[in-house]
Amino acid sequence: MVGLWGAAFGAVPVAWSTWLTRTVPDQAESAGGLLVAAIQLAIAIGAAAGGGIFDVSGATGVFAASSALLLLATMSILVGIRSRTAAIARY
Repeated sequence: MVGLWGAAFGAVPVAWSTWLTRTVPDQAESAGGLLVAAIQLAIAIGAAAGGGIFDVSGATGVFAASSALLLLATMSILVGIRSRTAAIARY
């Protein structure tokens, strides 16, 4: 699992950089800085929320909350894929 996670995560920075250079080719440096700031903010918010949940309900609560968040993210991705596929099929 650790090897799989490492292989999957290794592609993320490359994909982000490619996405940025294709989306805003003349502002890639600035967009990269904003992306790094957004990632760091997300890490800080996640750490603070995880610490707060741990203080209230311990490690079990952290795993339950992260599972619920993962389920919510999965459902929103699936809904987005379906709606995009339906929109493409109409045209």
